[in-house]
Amino acid sequence: MLEINPGLSIWTIIIFGLLLVLLSKIAWKPILASLKRREEAIADSLSKAEHARSDAEKLIAETERQRKLNEEQLHKQLREGKEYAERMRSELAQKAQEEAKKMLDQAKAQIERDTQIAISQLRNEAADLAVAAAGKLLDESMTDDKHKKIVEKFISELPTQSN
Repeated sequence: MLEINPGLSIWTIIIFGLLLVLLSKIAWKPILASLKRREEAIADSLSKAEHARSDAEKLIAETERQRKLNEEQLHKQLREGKEYAERMRSELAQKAQEEAKKMLDQAKAQIERDTQIAISQLRNEAADLAVAAAGKLLDESMTDDKHKKIVEKFISELPTQSN
């Protein structure tokens, strides 16, 4: 069976104790210090990663806000451009109508002037023809004064036509 040797057990305990003391003085402190540095480095890396994630979220939010602002400005500029184009179209149409009316009024005035001139010329011609015909019918010669009086009387008796 199994026998316990008291001398061997004591020496094993003493060597184990010395080994623990030796390891605690030489190996445990550097190992624990290394583990502590590693733990601090991991905590620092996690802190930096959290900070970077927070900054990235802020940057994403700012970018999204700026995109929406730019989109709103674009829509506003498009709306203003459409309004400006509509105003310009209205103004041009109004100017074209005014110009057409002005040209029509000028044409009517010119026609009226030409009509008056033609009527005046026609009256003069009619008066000359009437005087000549009357002179031939009467077979008498007329003086200029008689001629003018007859023409003026004839013209005053003509009906005035104006359209």
